[in-house]
Amino acid sequence: MAGRNRRPAATSRPFTLLAVVIIIFLLASSLLILIPFGSDGDDGSIDDDVLRVTPGAEVSRLETVISENPGDVDSIVVLSEVLANSGRIAESIPWFERAIQQRPDDATLRLAFGRALQRAGNNFDAELQLKRAVELEPGNPANAFYLGLFYENREPRALDQAHEWYQRAIDADPESVIAGQARDRMAALDPAATPTGTP
Repeated sequence: MAGRNRRPAATSRPFTLLAVVIIIFLLASSLLILIPFGSDGDDGSIDDDVLRVTPGAEVSRLETVISENPGDVDSIVVLSEVLANSGRIAESIPWFERAIQQRPDDATLRLAFGRALQRAGNNFDAELQLKRAVELEPGNPANAFYLGLFYENREPRALDQAHEWYQRAIDADPESVIAGQARDRMAALDPAATPTGTP
């Protein structure tokens, strides 16, 4: 019986690690959007770090792993993220779609896919994926924050909706790091406004 009790914890470790990896990629991606491009500073350093983390050799390795085990959803998700965060977004989309087919109720995966679609300029599908992430995990402040970021950065911008979703991120967990980022975005959009739920 003791052996049986240990197995689920071991099985959940890859999913926990995968969630951490995806969250790191999402945070790095959001920083890239928030940093102004075209200046002479070190703006490219974050992007360079992402590229070093996702070399072509890793893509090849993951593709080999998946070809040998097509049901390895974890590797498919990681490959999707590696491609998206190394600038190969168009290549990542079919892999995201394949992962979604096998794991349709994974809010973290929906969030990552929505962010990739937004970077690809596919705003319609990006909005669908980001809203689906919110539906699956309505209490997760990250889902609300990234939907707000979507509305802030899409063309045409929808700043009222961005404010609404940033406020929802704050309301979901006022003391979280994500809530702090939401407050920063709201202040940048409207310095005179004061979000509710400020600690």
